[in-house]
Amino acid sequence: MNSTTFNKKETLTLERLPGESILRKLFSAWALVFIWVAMAIVASIISPVFLTSINLSNILNQASILGILACAQFLVVLVGGFDLSVAAILALSSVIFASTVPVSTGLGMMSGCLAGAALGLLSGIAVTWGRVPPMIATLSVMGIARGLAFVVSEKSVAVPMAKLAAYKFSFSVLSLPVLTWLIAACLLYWMLRSLRFGRNLYAIGGNERAASLAGIGVRTHKIIVYTLAGALSALAGLMLVVRTSSGVPHVGQGWELDSIAAIVIGGTRLFGGEGNILKAMMGVIIYQTIANVMNLASLDPFYQDIVKALVIITVVGATVMRAEKV
Repeated sequence: MNSTTFNKKETLTLERLPGESILRKLFSAWALVFIWVAMAIVASIISPVFLTSINLSNILNQASILGILACAQFLVVLVGGFDLSVAAILALSSVIFASTVPVSTGLGMMSGCLAGAALGLLSGIAVTWGRVPPMIATLSVMGIARGLAFVVSEKSVAVPMAKLAAYKFSFSVLSLPVLTWLIAACLLYWMLRSLRFGRNLYAIGGNERAASLAGIGVRTHKIIVYTLAGALSALAGLMLVVRTSSGVPHVGQGWELDSIAAIVIGGTRLFGGEGNILKAMMGVIIYQTIANVMNLASLDPFYQDIVKALVIITVVGATVMRAEKV
């Protein structure tokens, strides 16, 4: 095969539109809604508190941070990678922001996001030019980010309420973290569906070799994706500070796996090339609802970790088996 041709299978993979048939789309989207409704019915039986406006608002606010992380993870998984550094970058961003707020809120936000983007860029370069497997590259960056977080501050950094008062507004359930999450998800949806760059990401994840032969700059696209993922992870850290009024260097341990589980629940193909960002966000809500129900049931935190681990194994295992059948 020469550089100007590729086989029929590769052509079909490259030309496949970023999505499924309309019928399958509707079915899978409604299936996620039905799953959540079924969970809500069971949860309301376990605890009458579940369907109260306060608790539902709490679920959304807790899901907002994981949701932004899941946006970052979705982009990387879409091109066939993994990013194990998202939670560590969140922690680093949170302590940078919290430490800088007394001087300048704007400077703190900019510094946190730039740090996240820089670490994402490092991951992208390691994966593309260094040919380091994504899991190893991002695991290394995770160590760097977590270490830098402790260098910035060895303990939690409290932020004076007055400094964040302007960011703690809330319109019904729409707090700033929730609003930021929704905007990020909608922008990614638009980018992936309307821009050539977004469609190229599906092509790369579906068949990287075919995408390269078609003239798509695979390395450049992947570097941009990892950089965006780093910036989004940092944004999640900023929103965590807005929500909790503190930056914590050890916060978010294990959230990188939560973000993977959430998007897989939402139907994202674990090996790239297939997924819908809005359905992935529905996966976030379902995953966060599971955590909320366990809290309402007063389940011991250690048992909660076991349940979450079982959920991750189940959804990832199901995805692998589905991929093997295709």
